[in-house]
Amino acid sequence: MKKMIFLMLTLLILSAASMNAQVQIGGTAGPNSSAILDLNPDAGDASLGLTLPRVSLIDKDSPDPLPAHVRGMLVYNQTVSVGADLIEGVYFNNGQKWFPLLTDASAAITQPVIFLRSPGSAWLGVDGGLKDTLFVELAGKDPSMVYQWYQRHEDGSSTIVPGAESDTLFVNQGQYGIDKEGTVYRFFCLVTSGTQYGISGTGRVAYGEGGFIGNNGWLKLAPANLGATEDDLAAQLAYSPSSANAGAAADKAYDPTVYGNWYQWGRQADGHELRTTPAADTYNALLSAVDGLPTTELDASGQVLLGSAASGKFIQRNGGTTFDWRQYPGGINTAESPDHSWTWGNPQDGITGLDPCKAKNASWRVPTQLEWAQLQANNTWVWKDGGTNGISGYEIKPAGKDKPTSLFLPAAGTRTRGGGAQAAVGASGYYWSSTPTGASAYYLNFNSTSVNAAPTNARSTGLTVRCVAE
Repeated sequence: MKKMIFLMLTLLILSAASMNAQVQIGGTAGPNSSAILDLNPDAGDASLGLTLPRVSLIDKDSPDPLPAHVRGMLVYNQTVSVGADLIEGVYFNNGQKWFPLLTDASAAITQPVIFLRSPGSAWLGVDGGLKDTLFVELAGKDPSMVYQWYQRHEDGSSTIVPGAESDTLFVNQGQYGIDKEGTVYRFFCLVTSGTQYGISGTGRVAYGEGGFIGNNGWLKLAPANLGATEDDLAAQLAYSPSSANAGAAADKAYDPTVYGNWYQWGRQADGHELRTTPAADTYNALLSAVDGLPTTELDASGQVLLGSAASGKFIQRNGGTTFDWRQYPGGINTAESPDHSWTWGNPQDGITGLDPCKAKNASWRVPTQLEWAQLQANNTWVWKDGGTNGISGYEIKPAGKDKPTSLFLPAAGTRTRGGGAQAAVGASGYYWSSTPTGASAYYLNFNSTSVNAAPTNARSTGLTVRCVAE
């Protein structure tokens, strides 16, 4: 056996010596005398190429995914990263860092592409039935510019969008895997020329009712205010409230069809929220008989006891040091008066039992103050003036002011904590959040000239509720 192994080793050494330590793959002639590896030099078939190892570089200064920098190493990088200044293509290593290998050895990337406009956002309608576009605009654009769009995935990886080789990317529901309502799909464009390259910002694509929020997310909202009966977006925008829709009221402000109801913060739907009763003599019967609420009229979860004097009534709150409807009349926090540590379905606290949205649909909840703020910051808000007969409010447009509307928030006004009368209907919107602060809570407020997601209001005031999806 030992003689056999020795003979095999001898043959291998002699074979290597006959090749002059060179390797040839393909061809019939001997390898080029200057090459240690000669690939297919004269096989007559030039249709095949050399595929380099495909890796995902992290940073030009980092050897990853190699364990160390190796001078002379060649790889094909699959990572496209704005922050790390990486493009897809061949890179070589000089022993200290990675460098992109250009096709024209005499050229050098001397300046970045200047983007006048990055892709922005596209929205494909409530049902995804529309088509939209993402596009980039460059300074110093010239015919040599080459465009390639990529789709960025949740795990951070990117894939080429086949055939997307212009400054415009057309998107549609069902294309590029865009098939789930409320999911944000992200795309960016790599632009190169002989002396320039640049990676655009990320464009976002989504469809459904709601709007973009931070971290490239989407906030899905209910199609109508809580208590409203009209949930079609187009019908809401075209609706004209009338006295006939307001029951016994001759005031359009009490029509809930699009406006919905008025809730005191922290209360479930027990009748106190109904909008249909005007602030006239007949309304007095629906006000609590006391200024505030004795703890004897609360159940174990802090809600008004059914059958009590305040059950189904809008609880006034005028006096005392706070304006919490759950406060004992005329006093501050005492043994007979609960503190303000309770919340209204605030998801950070894991409390959902008091949430009026969940009472209607288990998959909905009252939005947080941060969600209102992000909705304000990441979308275009366009005021709709309803005039004399229409509904005023804000149209939310995720892709820009000239794009379709994804959500409508009517200026539903408010019910005052003192006398319970309506105020600012058709002029302002007041939408509760689930985020408390002291004896008050945050809410979204807007009028025809401004939107503010950070004010606070007394919990005994009646405000609108728009639910969001879990």
